[in-house]
Amino acid sequence: MSGHNENIIFSSEEPRTIEEIGDFLIQAGQKLKEQGFFTLSQDDQQVEIRPGGATKLELKYEVKKDTKHQFEIEIEWKEGAAGGPGGKVNIG
Repeated sequence: MSGHNENIIFSSEEPRTIEEIGDFLIQAGQKLKEQGFFTLSQDDQQVEIRPGGATKLELKYEVKKDTKHQFEIEIEWKEGAAGGPGGKVNIG
């Protein structure tokens, strides 16, 4: 056991076109820039993403077995610190 306490609140993996992915990222970026948060919704589930305090942006690009490429964007923050199947995920 790794000793990490992890509580997954929201998870989604779905096929999208490159244009749809670009639009999704633009919407998330605009909401963060203008309001400081965005809301993900899928079916009847909603979760507000509101980074605060000391935030960190992690980018990771890897190639697996020379054919599968993976690019990850992660925003990480700690509260109080200074400085699946279903409907389509939307930003609100």
